[in-house]
Amino acid sequence: MLSFQPCTPECCSPLRDIGNLITPHGCDTSIINLCCWQHLYKGHIARYKDNFVLRFLHGQRHAYSLRFRQEDLKELLGVVEQDAAALGDALCIFGVNEDILHHYLEADPTLRASYSEDYSDYVYARQSLATLAGHKLQSKRNFLNRFRRNYPGYLYKPLEECDMQACLDLDKSWINKGLDLGHTDEEISERKTIKYVFDHWHELRATGGAIYVEGQLAAFTYGAPINDCTFDVCVEKADTSFEGAYAVINNEFVNHLPPQYEWINREEDLGLPGLRQAKTTYQPAYKLHKYILTRSED
Repeated sequence: MLSFQPCTPECCSPLRDIGNLITPHGCDTSIINLCCWQHLYKGHIARYKDNFVLRFLHGQRHAYSLRFRQEDLKELLGVVEQDAAALGDALCIFGVNEDILHHYLEADPTLRASYSEDYSDYVYARQSLATLAGHKLQSKRNFLNRFRRNYPGYLYKPLEECDMQACLDLDKSWINKGLDLGHTDEEISERKTIKYVFDHWHELRATGGAIYVEGQLAAFTYGAPINDCTFDVCVEKADTSFEGAYAVINNEFVNHLPPQYEWINREEDLGLPGLRQAKTTYQPAYKLHKYILTRSED
């Protein structure tokens, strides 16, 4: 009953204008992430009546993410469950945020909800990242000011095609250093996503920024909107030989985003201690929990 197609910028473009559909708003819902992680999660999209169903691999099983009308949800869950059964899997709905969880539980009280802090998104007030005001962000201001003192002639510019090879070279260097420190395969897989985004930059409507010091790329970042008021920062890389490079690319990029984006989603920490510390020290406004729904008897 569901006709799926692989997630591509073209197939996912209807998600940009979904009207009054109830939708999750985690980082995994942005079109850029639905498409660029295709090599790992095998994302597919289908339309059922006026609703959308995303299907992907979550570990060894298939999982789903829905954009739906409330009156269709009970029927839609049945259709999705049939699709999962045909693949040999039980029903599993992924990425359900707290503010829409009640819709599912009202439609089917037998659903069980759980979440992991490792996959909760860090969401920041844009104004906080733009100004770095307050005692708790003093260390970030120090890094930012130190960079500006050491490299007064640095250049911030929008990331363009002419910058992409330098970005790939910086990423390759970053990965090679990380491997010596025991980094996992996720960083290598992320490189594939960066290449995909660069190859489909305009189709994905990606936005990025780059920092140059005397003609050398010191840092880059990019992302895309999740909705009209939240921007998802997908990737942020810096050459750490430039002290404060991470602080300056973070700050400059946020200050150059259109003012409509009041919230910045800086994605998950995946349970990595270093990443968790880095995201926590920027003082998130809140952590966005993403529930997994399964049957109570599963």
